[in-house]
Amino acid sequence: MKVYGADFSGARDASRGIYYARGTLQQETLVIDQIVPCDDRLDLMAAIHFSEAPWGLDFPFSITQEALELLNLKGWAELVEAAAGYKRSDFDSLISAGGIPSCEVRCPGPSVCCRAVDAGIKAFSPLKRTNPNMRMMTYTGLKLLCYLRRLGSAVYPFDRLDKNASRLYEVYPSHTWLRLGLPRQSFLGPFVERFQSKYGMKVEIADHLLQADSIDAADAVVACSTLAYGLNHYVLETDWSYKHAWISDSEWQRRHQEGLVLKVN
Repeated sequence: MKVYGADFSGARDASRGIYYARGTLQQETLVIDQIVPCDDRLDLMAAIHFSEAPWGLDFPFSITQEALELLNLKGWAELVEAAAGYKRSDFDSLISAGGIPSCEVRCPGPSVCCRAVDAGIKAFSPLKRTNPNMRMMTYTGLKLLCYLRRLGSAVYPFDRLDKNASRLYEVYPSHTWLRLGLPRQSFLGPFVERFQSKYGMKVEIADHLLQADSIDAADAVVACSTLAYGLNHYVLETDWSYKHAWISDSEWQRRHQEGLVLKVN
């Protein structure tokens, strides 16, 4: 089956920050045959829509349950629709005016800033404003999810599984690098070797693709590999209502509002 992974950008000019990787998963082997730069988020949206395949996307799919309540939003579906209706500056003002405190640290635990899933992987808050600007990453990602859902894509774990449409999963490549004991890097040789050694899944990449254009491009491969591992090891596309071992109780309880991040053990 075809499997994709994308490294995303929330920048106003996203022409240098978005890449996606395409692979073919067969049993315990993932063969990466393309790493594609996107000139615009529209390029990524079109690739996702027409693929009718599973995608691992590297951006926050939601905000915290407490933040939703402060913003007077009834749930996740209302959040993505609201994001699509706001300009960048208006979305930033909405968050700032909602009584949400500063969210500038890595997530030590669940809070109004940090989802249960963010705390589990020590990620930044989806509402962090500076270095990096996760707030705009979240805003642009939510808009992308909104438009793709309108086109028929299914978003894990919010929607029903539909194998005839594109399926979207939140991933966090930095966590996969960390689990492998490797720094993020553009040369993929060490990643390929360590991934097979630790997880028993072979990732084959043509020699001319081993040296990626950038760390962002390499992260797209890591996103693709993380999703492929989940599809193969956890049999993800059998039942989206099943609680897998990598999901904590608190993450599971909040999944319909805060989402889930697919991660390797």
